[in-house]
Amino acid sequence: MTESHEAIVIGGGPAGLTAGIYLMRAGIDTLLIEKIISGGTPLNSWNIENYPGFPDSISGKDLMDRFTAHAKNTGLSIKEFSEVEDVSYQNQRFIIKTTDALYESIGLIIATGTEPAKMNIPGENEYAGRGISYCATCDGAFFRNLVVAVIGGGDAAIEEGLSLANIAKKVYVIHRRHALRAQKILQERAFKNDRMEFLWNKIPIKIGGKDQVEYITIEDTKTKEQTDISTDGVFVYIGARPNTAFLGNLIDRDEAGFIITDEALSTKTSGLYIAGDVIKKTLRQISTAVGDGALAAVNLERYILGQK
Repeated sequence: MTESHEAIVIGGGPAGLTAGIYLMRAGIDTLLIEKIISGGTPLNSWNIENYPGFPDSISGKDLMDRFTAHAKNTGLSIKEFSEVEDVSYQNQRFIIKTTDALYESIGLIIATGTEPAKMNIPGENEYAGRGISYCATCDGAFFRNLVVAVIGGGDAAIEEGLSLANIAKKVYVIHRRHALRAQKILQERAFKNDRMEFLWNKIPIKIGGKDQVEYITIEDTKTKEQTDISTDGVFVYIGARPNTAFLGNLIDRDEAGFIITDEALSTKTSGLYIAGDVIKKTLRQISTAVGDGALAAVNLERYILGQK
């Protein structure tokens, strides 16, 4: 049996929850579908210092718990642990097939965000869950007083490296360049931290061990010299890829798979709007995701009212 709503939001991060709040306040019957639990990527953030209204910072979990509570207070229905497998557009209606149900809606907002990019090197898949992680907030506690390596040089890598430095006895930061891309304030903290050691112009080429990670092999990008670094864990932060495969040809994508929209966050399919990190854009932050969610919701509201 197909369950019908005026609007459906796919993705329960900051963009999706904001969209749900705006749509419910506009009197639009809305369902939000989330494949795990509502909160999205910020749940993995140990500390958030740049979201307005929290001058003393706030943990990602605490912030997203507030987002979720706010959304539920509007009456928004949230379906968790339900992954979308396929979306089609028939007779001016969206048909959404999940792992456990079938839904129909007049309008649709995609706020599925991104997932961590992989290194695609020998050992990465073999040691997943046995020393390789993409979330220090989730798994850092398992490495108390041990040695870990962080791969990457952006905000996520340095933020999580600093978090790990509070737990591990040593944190190697392996970066393919000789300068970090992270915000200056994060760089300053990292360079002052005695537990963090930077390995510049290095790339990972192999991960090895017996039952779990014991070492990572790195290569100098200039000399091509290879070195084995003993480590108990490897945390990977080398970028992200968008979750868009289930949309088929309903959207246009750039070369990296991010969704191309117009200024209204609409797509080539009528009634389909996009919000958050899955959009092709230059900045991906909680604050920009919130703005996207609000704009997509307001424009979808106008579309739905025009269909009645």
